[in-house]
Amino acid sequence: CTRYALTITEATMPKKEAPPPRPWTDDLEADLQRILTVGEECISAKELQSLILSKGRGTPDDGPRIRLYDGFEPSGRMHIAQGLLKSVNVNKCTADGTHSTFCFWVADWFALMNDKMGGDLQKIVIVGKYLIEVWKAAGMDLSNVEFRWASEEITDNAHIYWPIMLDVARRFNVTRIKKCCQIMGRLEGNLTAAQVLYPLMQCTDVFFLKADICQLGVDQRKVNMLAREYCDAAKKKYKPVILSHHMLYGLKKGQEKMSKSDPDSAIFMEDTVEDVRRKITKAYCPTAEEGGAAGEEEKTMAENGDAGKESMHLTEDTL
Repeated sequence: CTRYALTITEATMPKKEAPPPRPWTDDLEADLQRILTVGEECISAKELQSLILSKGRGTPDDGPRIRLYDGFEPSGRMHIAQGLLKSVNVNKCTADGTHSTFCFWVADWFALMNDKMGGDLQKIVIVGKYLIEVWKAAGMDLSNVEFRWASEEITDNAHIYWPIMLDVARRFNVTRIKKCCQIMGRLEGNLTAAQVLYPLMQCTDVFFLKADICQLGVDQRKVNMLAREYCDAAKKKYKPVILSHHMLYGLKKGQEKMSKSDPDSAIFMEDTVEDVRRKITKAYCPTAEEGGAAGEEEKTMAENGDAGKESMHLTEDTL
């Protein structure tokens, strides 16, 4: 009788009406357009709009915030593409009232896998701290920014991180993973076993950090697309939005982006006025469209396994 009475009660109780959808306001449109200026490409603008509507401006302060993520290897001096451009982009994405948090993944273990700083983890950590201080000096607003160190987070949350990584790994074949290795500046034929793990772990980072938006460079597009493919394979409802910023060309002929390994290919954050003037004066500046075979310098880069010769700029969607 009790069960029957409960059923009758439930049937006669008025159903709660779903709250009306939030209106799309001028302020929300301004947030959308401002964030879109960060990216050379956005996959997709419609998904970004839905994200802003559900988590952005005007939602409860104690509710979920829009989470953006970028990871960086502490691997040497910081050039203006990583310093100034990133500061501008972060400030756009976390402007007052946007209700967003930008998470920097300090990828110290990734730098170790990629053999940066001679594979010395202590030096890698020092460089990571240096990069954070440079961003502060460059005017990055850190009020809505968090820095999380990969080595600490993965160690402290191994029971969460590694099961995700293993699930990502079992859903893709080696050929698909090797196509992502350009993200490290490496070509497929010049990889160590550790470097094959790199894209799997970077894909895992997106879900471990609960990122809504992958805000990395166009050179990281392949692994970000891998994360979206994983959502399809794992039947995840919401895919991360990919907001890929433009890569600044190197100052020398044939360089798709500034390189830390070539001091004259980039303007560094601590360069003197004289250094900046000299580099800009000597920078390659073609007066007409060029074609033909690659020069000797370009051939040498390819032979050394430098993926920098593969275009870091979006020309065609091949994924």
